[in-house]
Amino acid sequence: MIENHLERLTEIKGIGKKRIKQISQAWEQQKAIKEVMVFLQGHGVSTVYATKIYKCYGHEAIETVTNNPYKLAEDIYGIGFISADTIARNVGISPWSKFRYKAGILHTLTQATADGHFEFSRL
Repeated sequence: MIENHLERLTEIKGIGKKRIKQISQAWEQQKAIKEVMVFLQGHGVSTVYATKIYKCYGHEAIETVTNNPYKLAEDIYGIGFISADTIARNVGISPWSKFRYKAGILHTLTQATADGHFEFSRL
């Protein structure tokens, strides 16, 4: 009903044009969230991570994950290089991608810093 015949909501007593507009906006937002969640879960991303990804990128989540899933490791707490790499493989990113090289080097340097090998801020 809401999807195909939104105007019919005016037939319900107490629902005016303002309320219909609010319902329409909420419906569109829920459709976008559903689309992102289905896409991410279809590529092996857990519901918890999919929610974090959507909260971070909003409607641009699919584009971000498709183009450079390694960005997730930079922007989202709890998603590290290994998780981003798994997602990248699932969406078809080449193992020879420049994004993978950059993320791998950053991951290695961050790990070395955490282990006390050198001060990363001096680089």
